[in-house]
Amino acid sequence: MALENQRYGRNKDTIVNKTYIESGEYRKKFDNATDNADVNKALYDSAKQALKHRSGTELEDMYWIDGETGKVILSVTDSTEKRQIVYTDKIKKTIKNNENIVTLHTHPSSMPPSVADFNSCYDNGYKMGIVACHNGKVFAYTSHQKISEELYNMYVGQFLTEGKSEFDSQLLALKELRRSYDINFKEVT
Repeated sequence: MALENQRYGRNKDTIVNKTYIESGEYRKKFDNATDNADVNKALYDSAKQALKHRSGTELEDMYWIDGETGKVILSVTDSTEKRQIVYTDKIKKTIKNNENIVTLHTHPSSMPPSVADFNSCYDNGYKMGIVACHNGKVFAYTSHQKISEELYNMYVGQFLTEGKSEFDSQLLALKELRRSYDINFKEVT
């Protein structure tokens, strides 16, 4: 399988079902993402574009959207780092000078928001973040407090030891952290 993935330059585990992300069912996930129809449309359009672009790769795209107008104020679609976005000086300057930002980024692993996602949301004062997973799941999250990565990793390890899947372990760890930290998240359905 590794040779086949290398041959085609694609990772079969991260291929996006393009028919699904074009469907009304997928679009409806974004209809109530925020209380602003323009922002919701921008989130949906950005998710579709990013997922199509990164289908079959472990690379992420990210969009910063004005939470009032729905205008995309910045995007990174040329990242070469696996499963992360590197914050350049341009990104830092742009987000520092803008309030009310809603972000959207892809998760090739199709996992829930990571502790790094929550901490980035908090550190940068984002109104909220959206994760568009390659398997079609969508998560919304907010953070008003920095989360301990060590505690998160301890919880994930505990749930893995109990025989839970990686996905379930991360989800359960976030639920535990939500009890002690000012964070929130949900799968958008």
